[in-house]
Amino acid sequence: MTNDLQHLLDLLTYRKLNVAILTVLKDGPLRYTQLHHAVSHNSTGVVHNKTLTDTLTYLREQDLVQHHQDEDSADYRLTAGGAKLVDLLAEIERWSRQYRTSGSP
Repeated sequence: MTNDLQHLLDLLTYRKLNVAILTVLKDGPLRYTQLHHAVSHNSTGVVHNKTLTDTLTYLREQDLVQHHQDEDSADYRLTAGGAKLVDLLAEIERWSRQYRTSGSP
């Protein structure tokens, strides 16, 4: 396995909310409270504010999510790299559904 692939796999599994946040943001920017609600709705347990904030900080450091702020509002949105990663995750999900259920290569 290459270092780049290992880095990607580590990034996706480092925090359980990483994929949930990226997936929720695929439909467009969200304010913190909207994002918190959407991620909580898609998660099995309660998402604490600190956990969400820490995960957003990590995703920002990885240049996958951007915190956009202007005079009137602030939101979180995917960067170009984050959007490409969400597309890749959707393709992996399609592959998984096809091959996991059919049992054929």
